[in-house]
Amino acid sequence: MSNHSRISDYCRYFALRQRVYLVNMSEERNRDVYESLSGTVTASGQDELELLMVHGGHGVKVGQGGVVTYKLTSEALGSGIQVLADLIDVSAENVFRFRMHGTLELFQRRMDSRALLTVPIFHLCRSLPLDHFRREWQRVIDYQKQSTVLPGLTLVKTEIDLSAGGAGLLCKPEKKPTPLSMFFIGLEEHGGPICALAETVWEKQDTEGVRCGFRFIQILKADQERIDKQVTDVIRRDGGTPLGYKRNWVLMDKMVSDQSPPLGTKGN
Repeated sequence: MSNHSRISDYCRYFALRQRVYLVNMSEERNRDVYESLSGTVTASGQDELELLMVHGGHGVKVGQGGVVTYKLTSEALGSGIQVLADLIDVSAENVFRFRMHGTLELFQRRMDSRALLTVPIFHLCRSLPLDHFRREWQRVIDYQKQSTVLPGLTLVKTEIDLSAGGAGLLCKPEKKPTPLSMFFIGLEEHGGPICALAETVWEKQDTEGVRCGFRFIQILKADQERIDKQVTDVIRRDGGTPLGYKRNWVLMDKMVSDQSPPLGTKGN
């Protein structure tokens, strides 16, 4: 369910310190990749918004390689909201300034299907900037085009709460999670391990360590599909009904209106 609203004043939907997720919608983006960032609102105007980015070292610059456009997603009025915005400035203090435009869409917030699995994984935690992780992720993806076996990588069977949007697992006391990390996840199907960048979104102390939740911020769309297929199979085996991650607009690099039929035609 969605509602489209063409407005001239967007600021009433974005409050100070509100968390906003960004999804890359630039024309020059790699359309095989889901790429996301996150920030908090520091200022808003009629059609402008400033976000303090959660992670530094993102490598994003204005005026190089065309217009940088993101879909900004958050919550307002008890619903999800999303709007397109062009990046117009990046400050030394890690603040992105956007000019919002077009339709602001309201949509029903949906969680993607998730399941508790025991699968082989490797979780790489390092205190490194985002652009370093991105380069390493790309290096892995390029290597996997030639071989599904990653040398020197040992995956260990681990209980993990997995979805197309992220993961949850227990981190041992000696392995404190870092703000950014990289996951390698083996699935039942044939093929190499999934490689995804993630940000830590929550931590909860547990008697055996720290239970953490992670949001995938860079992952191949094909790997989102692979994860969702295995999760869906598990849910159906247990008699449940999967939700389908493509109903979660935070995980889509498109707007609701992109799939609407043209005016004057009937949808299927």
